[in-house]
Amino acid sequence: MTDQNAGQAPAAVQGQAGPDQRPPMPMGGVPYQRIPGWADTSWHLAGYADATFIVSDFDGETTADFSAARFNPAFHFQYKDLILLEAEAEISIDGDGETELELEYTQADIFLHDNATLVVGQFLSPVGQFQERLHPTWINRLADPPPGFGHDGVQPTSDTGAMLRGGFLIGKDMIATYSLAVGNGPRLSHEGGIAFEAKGGDDNSNKAISGRIGLLPLPYLEVGGSFLIGDVSGTLQAEEGGADGHGAEYGEEEPLPPEIEELMPTDAKVTLWGVDAAYTRGSWNLRAEYLNAKRDPMNTAFEGSGGVAALPELALEAWYGQIAYRLSGLTDHEVISRFEPVVRYGEFRITGLQGLAEEAAEERLDIGLNYWIAPSIVARGVAQLRDFTARHDDEPDSETRFLLQLAYGF
Repeated sequence: MTDQNAGQAPAAVQGQAGPDQRPPMPMGGVPYQRIPGWADTSWHLAGYADATFIVSDFDGETTADFSAARFNPAFHFQYKDLILLEAEAEISIDGDGETELELEYTQADIFLHDNATLVVGQFLSPVGQFQERLHPTWINRLADPPPGFGHDGVQPTSDTGAMLRGGFLIGKDMIATYSLAVGNGPRLSHEGGIAFEAKGGDDNSNKAISGRIGLLPLPYLEVGGSFLIGDVSGTLQAEEGGADGHGAEYGEEEPLPPEIEELMPTDAKVTLWGVDAAYTRGSWNLRAEYLNAKRDPMNTAFEGSGGVAALPELALEAWYGQIAYRLSGLTDHEVISRFEPVVRYGEFRITGLQGLAEEAAEERLDIGLNYWIAPSIVARGVAQLRDFTARHDDEPDSETRFLLQLAYGF
């Protein structure tokens, strides 16, 4: 703990102004003293949960499902003003009714200075705004992430490593924030895509560098820029418990056939950049983000599969714009003031891998209406129009969905 009054004159220690006229130290002049009845440690339980009902019309077939029920507890444990330990888990059920448990993040925040915090562990990626700040469903103004901003998208969700972050004043009014992280970085995913998710190990010697700089010229306006630079390895192990689409079982070490020994796997550079902006004042909540990622051409090989592939350059691009307005800005009516209309449009574009594009590339329009039961409890209805832009002419390429969701934070 830093104390700028350490070494003060004895007169000041006794509660009187010393010769240098500095104010007296608190707690009788002791730099750190435990106040009776106050603990050095504290802990806090927070988190969020949601349940979602979806009606979908796809290729003339209508389905209706209670598709999601999630509980995400977040644990916080702090020692003095030196370190904060925090972790979030996600408990959910899949389509077969099986319970799934995933770790969203677990990290130690070491307070080095008023303007600098060192983060160590598995943390949410600082790239962009949505994943780090908006992904909890009671904070997100709609029922799901924009296209390309959820899992398997272009926005990094998390990483394992270390990060330095903080903020400082520029002049009298402007605030600047920064985040700079080094971690294991992305890996090659199914169909040659990129998995921007934290792993407990690295499949190459390269470490990814990522970060974000934000500027707040006004308290309610923020603009930011993000980046990520790293490598992905051309040798891919399958996911535990099954094949990865190329037939490789986890842990197998069969050599490549002689006829393709010369086509060895290579690493490829991954670069990502993005910009974001947010205006949150009064009843207005306006947001926009843009992300652009590229993976260089590469050769891949999958142990146990006996196969290799030459992958072309892959380009991923995602953006969205969103407007929300709380009707409390128009009326004080007890019921009407709790409603909040929301409109969001977003696109996810994929160039270089046709199979991946057919699966995930889309344009999406969301029109929603939120009803705020309490400051952190929201019921919402969303009409969602999806257009899958890379499907073949003979394949269905549009879907209409209606989502009802109850989400709450605690």
